[in-house]
Amino acid sequence: MRRALAAVVAACTLLCLFAPAVAAAPSDGSVRGQLLNKTAGGGPTQNATVILVAFGRKEQAPLGQQTTQTDADGHYAFNNLDRDPNIVYITVAKFQNVNYPSDQPFQLQDQATQQADITVYDATTADDGIQLESLNLLVMGADQGLVQCMEMGSLLNNSDRTFVTANPGDQALAKAIKFALPPGALGVQMQTGFTDQDVIQGIGGIQVTSPIPPGRHQFAMSFQLPYNNGSAVDVSLQVPYPTSSFSMYLPDTGINLQNSPLSPGGPTQLGGQNYTLFTASNIGKATMIGGQLAGLGGATGVAPFQLALISLGVVLFVIGGGVLLFGSRLRNDRFVDVPRSGADADQERLELVVRMAALDERYAAGEVSQTDYDEERERGKQRLRELTLAKRQTAAVASVPGEA
Repeated sequence: MRRALAAVVAACTLLCLFAPAVAAAPSDGSVRGQLLNKTAGGGPTQNATVILVAFGRKEQAPLGQQTTQTDADGHYAFNNLDRDPNIVYITVAKFQNVNYPSDQPFQLQDQATQQADITVYDATTADDGIQLESLNLLVMGADQGLVQCMEMGSLLNNSDRTFVTANPGDQALAKAIKFALPPGALGVQMQTGFTDQDVIQGIGGIQVTSPIPPGRHQFAMSFQLPYNNGSAVDVSLQVPYPTSSFSMYLPDTGINLQNSPLSPGGPTQLGGQNYTLFTASNIGKATMIGGQLAGLGGATGVAPFQLALISLGVVLFVIGGGVLLFGSRLRNDRFVDVPRSGADADQERLELVVRMAALDERYAAGEVSQTDYDEERERGKQRLRELTLAKRQTAAVASVPGEA
């Protein structure tokens, strides 16, 4: 439920940002819907649990929830709901131990009744329908014995069933979704698509225990590879599923690729950094791909700010989707003023810069209206001003003798 509710909070936050404020309304609202099992020959949807979550625009947090069960035909209903314009609703169904939110959050101030059908699927532990539509390895730089890397791409569930982990408590033998990593990878962190809480160690990489419904699922993770000056680093990995395309990006800093089956491509630029592209396509399951990195002795590191921009650039360039791709790592409180430690404030500043740059990309592509763009960008600028002012105040206090 944790992961589904996190998605609910993020979706409701986005709607709250752009919903117009209107006068209060009575508590005569209702939500009705039906669970629609899209698995061919799928099981019945009766007696499934449906949760209605109420989310406050001003509070930027869930206000409460109600629970009901579906009838023999999979229908559900919630009545006597508050039509206050401050409240945003969304429904979440638990079907075969997997949580499925309704397509969109909604409000009730303009209409008394909302139809919110929920698509569900039968669950399976078979991974026959899983493949990698794209897999990309970005080498961002090397410094002080560590190569900084990102791995990202699109995982595709081609079946009409939700993949679930067979034995989530068995750690390396959990039979969860697999993501391959080069040997010796350290400090693996999910940046988007999945949460670190769902990550467990696996043979030759990591596993993710999150359910995988049919369709495309984008992901990105960061990690480091240790090296000694003058030695090569193995960046080979064994793809766990059939992979349509694989790309490796090497920075133009003296690093070169050796002993690799990848085909060299042309140069490209990400986040102000020049890269050389290497590619392969139509890679079979369990195939080894990659090579060895040499020339690390003269390579230089990447500043945190540039690292954020490079990460943004490669995600936009390679995967697409703009700001939504950063959802799982960006804070759900958006631009709300919440006290933070110095390290957290620095991280939030970087996230804001990345998010605003992605917003610019979406606006330039015509995906965001002028009004929404102006409003969200102003919120971002205001939050940046607040964080900058807070840092200056903290620095001023720290400079006073006797002050903590």
